[in-house]
Amino acid sequence: MTRLILALAPVALAAASLSASPAKAGCHLVDCVENVYVKPYQLRDKSCEILWILRNSIYDDAGYCFQTDRAKARFSNEGCRYTDQSEVPLNDYQRHNVGVIKAAEDRKGC
Repeated sequence: MTRLILALAPVALAAASLSASPAKAGCHLVDCVENVYVKPYQLRDKSCEILWILRNSIYDDAGYCFQTDRAKARFSNEGCRYTDQSEVPLNDYQRHNVGVIKAAEDRKGC
């Protein structure tokens, strides 16, 4: 089941973003939000890097096979099933959260 963590604890967030190992499925930062809608204010102070990690963590957990070198270095393609991002089966929460995170990235000019 896909899980995304809101970045509410800066220390945990910094540790997660500095990790050299690929992200693992499950809780990525602080609090799993597989059944909670992320709100824009919760992302306001997040860096472009953290927003990118959060958004792509959703796709990673859902089985997306990353194409870029950056994403391949951060996430494992082990067990991935979907090469077309539009075919990745996301539930309503995941789809909403991807949109909110992407909008936050766009506002920051990421």
